[in-house]
Amino acid sequence: MAHEHPCSGNLAHEGTILRNVRVAADCVRLEISCPGVAAAVKAGQFVMLRARQGADPFLSRAFSVCDLLFGNGEGAPPTGFTVLILVVGVGTAALAERQPGEKIGILGPLGHPYGLGTPDETMIFVAGGIGAAPFAITTRMLRRRSASQRIVYLVGGRDADHVYLADELAAAGCAVEVATDDGSRGRKGYVTDLLVPHLERAASAPVRVLSCGPNPMFKALHRTVAAARARGLRFECQVSTEETMPCGFGACAGCVVPVATDVTPETPDGYRWAKSCVEGPVFPVEVIRWDLVRSTH
Repeated sequence: MAHEHPCSGNLAHEGTILRNVRVAADCVRLEISCPGVAAAVKAGQFVMLRARQGADPFLSRAFSVCDLLFGNGEGAPPTGFTVLILVVGVGTAALAERQPGEKIGILGPLGHPYGLGTPDETMIFVAGGIGAAPFAITTRMLRRRSASQRIVYLVGGRDADHVYLADELAAAGCAVEVATDDGSRGRKGYVTDLLVPHLERAASAPVRVLSCGPNPMFKALHRTVAAARARGLRFECQVSTEETMPCGFGACAGCVVPVATDVTPETPDGYRWAKSCVEGPVFPVEVIRWDLVRSTH
């Protein structure tokens, strides 16, 4: 079909749970041994994980790859990967109970990755809640390319307990700023408010923005980016959507998002529905019709 690409290569894997680490009251980090995924994954891609052995729940769950594991040392090829799991339902609850030594079915890596631009750009990450997940591996990929590239990590959460990866990315040399809804850590307010002064750098130096988080944050980000571009600032901004992905490879159309297109007989309203698992999950912020996107996931 148009606008899609087939899944190619060996994407089905069996991994082994290495560790299950609780990072917040309702969030765990799973460390999974799977050299096949670890060797192929790029920043911003995702995997589909089987919640437990058997067919209940029937559908796998989609997660951004958070970081890589190096069981044989940093100088050797990666041997596994990590994911952050926020418990919100039956599937994520089952995954949060996974124990070391258990086998886990994996499909991936899937989706289009972030475009990482060039080392001369200031890289600005905008993360909301569990949308922080892909920025550990993204930082790793950038640092592998350049130890001196400026990286700014703007992260928001509803409270201090739901601010993820701030300390880890600070240790990797990122400039970290935090916003929380209740003011319990960092600035009280929205993470998109932190972005505005950083975009002013685009007037004199190259800037690139990468984001992941909930749809309300994306809508605010779109408004912030549009206002900056209206002032003549030019920069790339990519978002990684968090739509529900029942299959992960374009079969079910459960993850569609409206993207702008030309007005044609087939698209009389100037948009079409794109499957974010195969065309995304990463999109330029301006191509999605945010006025038509639901506000919750």
